[in-house]
Amino acid sequence: MTIILMLLNVECMTSDFEEYLLGNYNNIRQAQSNPTEYAQLCVSWEQIDGGYRSKNYYRRDGPNKPYRERHHKIVEMSDTEVIVENYDLKWTRCENCDMIFKRSDNGWHGKLLSQDKCIVRGAKLIAEIHLTGDGLNSRDRGEDTEGNKIFGGNSLYKFKRAS
Repeated sequence: MTIILMLLNVECMTSDFEEYLLGNYNNIRQAQSNPTEYAQLCVSWEQIDGGYRSKNYYRRDGPNKPYRERHHKIVEMSDTEVIVENYDLKWTRCENCDMIFKRSDNGWHGKLLSQDKCIVRGAKLIAEIHLTGDGLNSRDRGEDTEGNKIFGGNSLYKFKRAS
């Protein structure tokens, strides 16, 4: 009986996280209000066999030409903490790029679990994601060993849920 109740609790927590995460997002409003600072981007998160898929693409290119596409698994640590494991498209684990999300009153807030170990295109990645229910705000920034920007920016991209 106790085991069944624990499983039900985990399932409820996953459902809450999934409700915040899964969907299609775009930053059209943000990009149109400041086109020199923000490209028009789309983000999608969907459940697939074995886990989840995230896809990031430029709106002009469409979803069949993503600039980033990854697979993920979700591990519940508690009812307020989730780890999103990071995999390439062949399901090879990229452990240094896993993210930890913590629940607060206004959503789920995530950052890299290994702050200095996620290397993307030769740069140390600094990443954060905020799931608000009606939106997804994120920032990716790659830095060299001296802290100089290689890619990304300092500001959050603010995506609104499209579906």
